[in-house]
Amino acid sequence: MLMIRSYGYGAAGPGRRAPLASRLPVVAAAAAVALAMLQVAGAACAAGAAGGGPQPGSDGSSSSPDPKKGREPGKAWPPQAYPDARSVARARGFAAAAPARVAFAVTGAGEGVRGLGMDEPFSSASLSKAMLLAAELRRLQRDGAPLDDATRSLLEPMITYSDNDAASAVYARVGDGGLEEVARRAGMRSFEVTPGYWGGAQVTAADLTRFFAGLDENLPARHRAYAKRLLASVTSSQRWGIPAAAGGGWTVYFKGGWRPPAAEGTSGPVTHQAGLLVHRSGRRTAIAVLSDLSPGSSSYGVIEGITRRLLAGDPRPARWPAP
Repeated sequence: MLMIRSYGYGAAGPGRRAPLASRLPVVAAAAAVALAMLQVAGAACAAGAAGGGPQPGSDGSSSSPDPKKGREPGKAWPPQAYPDARSVARARGFAAAAPARVAFAVTGAGEGVRGLGMDEPFSSASLSKAMLLAAELRRLQRDGAPLDDATRSLLEPMITYSDNDAASAVYARVGDGGLEEVARRAGMRSFEVTPGYWGGAQVTAADLTRFFAGLDENLPARHRAYAKRLLASVTSSQRWGIPAAAGGGWTVYFKGGWRPPAAEGTSGPVTHQAGLLVHRSGRRTAIAVLSDLSPGSSSYGVIEGITRRLLAGDPRPARWPAP
């Protein structure tokens, strides 16, 4: 900082201040010098901010680190886990208190697959219809065949109403090999077919989140929009569990699977759901909940309760304000 002093040398003699009138020219000159220096400093700062000159520091670099260096304005940084650890812990506690075996898995930005019992195998029931959908559309692409009315008449009821006869007809086209190909492409590590029975395939919660998290890649580009429209259009009577918990703001691409205890030739009752959830903010997360519970309000409530706890946090990515 420039300091201006008068040492008292003038007509009044050493050690005494000169009269004000005699000091005015000196003060005015000093003020003019200070103003000029301030103007030069301001111009240098402006040039540096515009990228036209070096930043403060002897080597042209900043003399102190910028804590926001590397952040893009208006972008989430660093990536935040969603759901967060507390939400996953609450979902684990809720699932562990269920009256039968329950497993779940979730994956989203900033974290890998997390959950409870997520590598335990379950009989797939109708969950495998989502894989049959992908397998048939891949077969059409591979064979250069059209997505004709006959094929649509099978795929649409198979997904939107969970029609078993339609699923059996699609299974006859793609076979176990078609399901296994979809599983390989999706990175499903524990998937196992039950030969001759599409509803008996062995699946895990972790594998199903991998399938739905990569849904866009697991569907052929030519038919991707069609397939996702079906998965988002499941009939209202089957929109319990995950879609019921998600509510507004989320688009849910999902499939459920269930089997009553009286079904012959099966491994017992199951109630499952798995899907991809896309928030209007752009956040994407995949959830799968598998259980040995009988289908009904109790098992639907377990799936909904787990999902509500997982989605309890704000899904909108935190963003740094633009400068």
